[in-house]
Amino acid sequence: MAQLNVSSTTTRAIKAVTGYEFTNPANLSEALDTTGLHRRESNQRLALLGDAALKLALLDDWYPTGYTKGRRDFTEGEAGCGHNIVVDIGGNASLARVGHECAISHYIVTHPGHFGRVSDKVVAATVEAIIGAIYVDSGKDIAVVKSAMEALGLITSSSTY
Repeated sequence: MAQLNVSSTTTRAIKAVTGYEFTNPANLSEALDTTGLHRRESNQRLALLGDAALKLALLDDWYPTGYTKGRRDFTEGEAGCGHNIVVDIGGNASLARVGHECAISHYIVTHPGHFGRVSDKVVAATVEAIIGAIYVDSGKDIAVVKSAMEALGLITSSSTY
């Protein structure tokens, strides 16, 4: 199968919203390709890896807090409602919202026969795939993943879990 080439406009747009410049453009190409025409599994493998990297980035900061599983602070210093941070931040609804707000949805490569709006599920999976691509491209540097998540608005530098 032929490799999908991403335009320089797309590369710049993704860098603008993630703060990350890809050293290997093929990683970004794979992350944005949902067609299965260039890779048999499209961006699904990167999305699975991105989901795991996202969880690691979240739980890496959560673990030292000593909170029990699922607790999250929503206000300064007060125990929250027991929300699970992984579901709250890394769930499809949150990822799709970010994907639309950051206009990632405009750069998703869909099948030539697809017309109309890209579904929230596909947008969420593509955001995960981009996170996975950043993880791979950065040499598996979780600090770089956290920085991209912050640039996307998924977390803040002062996130308290």
